[in-house]
Amino acid sequence: MRALWHHWVELWSHREHPRVLAVVRIGVALVLLWDLATVAILGLVPVLWAPMEAGGIPTVLQRDTVPWAFRVLPPEPSSAWALWSLMTASALALAVGWRTRLAALLGLLVSAQLALITPLADRGIDMLLRNTLLLLACSGAGEAWSWTARQRSGRWSGDPEHRVPAWPRHLLVLQLLVMYGTAGLQKTGLPWTPFGGYSALYIVLKDPSIAAGPLPWLEPLYPLTQLGTATTVLFEVSALGVLGVYWLRLTHARGGRLRGWVSRRRPHLWWLAVGVGLHLGIAGTMALGIFPFAILALYPALLHPNELRALAQRFRALRPG
Repeated sequence: MRALWHHWVELWSHREHPRVLAVVRIGVALVLLWDLATVAILGLVPVLWAPMEAGGIPTVLQRDTVPWAFRVLPPEPSSAWALWSLMTASALALAVGWRTRLAALLGLLVSAQLALITPLADRGIDMLLRNTLLLLACSGAGEAWSWTARQRSGRWSGDPEHRVPAWPRHLLVLQLLVMYGTAGLQKTGLPWTPFGGYSALYIVLKDPSIAAGPLPWLEPLYPLTQLGTATTVLFEVSALGVLGVYWLRLTHARGGRLRGWVSRRRPHLWWLAVGVGLHLGIAGTMALGIFPFAILALYPALLHPNELRALAQRFRALRPG
């Protein structure tokens, strides 16, 4: 029991460079800014978040419990714009790394209020991003590639020797892998299985409410959609195995043949590459808003800071000149 407790404490007290958390922070902030800008450009801010009495769709003032925002702000369209402005300001501060913890916490609270005001407009990806904002608020994500890092170390990338707790990144990884694993286990409908001919992706892409537009290539490439369906299910279910891979990587100091193979072959990178391809495919063929990009913004968390640095160096080496 003492050894188990020691390993548990070691897992959660581990420290690493903040570059990975910083990249996640910037990616999440940019996705939020894009989403907020889209809502504003479409003229939907007062429609979504102003009370029905002020021209919006929420029946917020008719409920037994009125959200805190409209117990403080007047029931007017300007209040919806005030909430939008607060959310936008928090995302901007998060992107540049100014007062990162406060910015993430503010974004979390405003997003929660928006969800309470219009529950039907609160998407699953919004819930996932709120979880992420909470973890960023508790992390050292502002210690690299940020205004704070520039002020403290004189460089945007921060002090190369600086270390922050790694547990927020570990929880981001756990969140992603549990999301994928449970999604895969829930795909029990026949179209997701061999008995339904792996036809789920074809059916989805034929739905005009989901497809990004007419897809004339869909019919002749039906076998590819079957392959895509099978790959999606296998990818999501295998996330539970990837969780085991991460455990072996975290405990590599214990040695062993399997840990050595994982360290050399890095199967999680192949899994990650498949995920990038799947989400880029979703972005190109389906009208799912920020979903694929928000998920991809979390993908850097799957890399150790040293892996991210090595990957960046490899890309820099490929640049001409």
